[in-house]
Amino acid sequence: MKITAITPGQQDVSTIGKGSTSATGASFQEILAQELAAAKSTATTGIAPVSTVAPIPAPLKLDGLTLTEDTINTLEKFGAALANPAFSAQDLEPFAAALENDTAALVSLKNQLPTNNPLSSLLERVATASYVEATKLRRGDYHA
Repeated sequence: MKITAITPGQQDVSTIGKGSTSATGASFQEILAQELAAAKSTATTGIAPVSTVAPIPAPLKLDGLTLTEDTINTLEKFGAALANPAFSAQDLEPFAAALENDTAALVSLKNQLPTNNPLSSLLERVATASYVEATKLRRGDYHA
């Protein structure tokens, strides 16, 4: 059986690469040549000086990593407690409080770091996960 009808969303392959282009403006080759010329001209002008970034104190890094590990451990314990049907909502309350405290501490440490620092990004991601889990418990998402 030969299929000849083209349904909406399909393209007629017999017209690909034939005929005149319907788009107006520069062709791909022209745009590529312009971009390559622009790239070459900026490469010959020199490289911009790299700004020096003040090093982050080791105690601040250590505090950030330690707090991150502690928060992840709390999240793991919280997950295990959620999986245990013997835990009631009142039993889970200390986890929510600990996660909220960890979130505040993570955000405080993050604010002491430059925004482009990888540790800052890590602290933000862990603080977000901690905040979300504490909020879900407080909101009642985990209650039976």
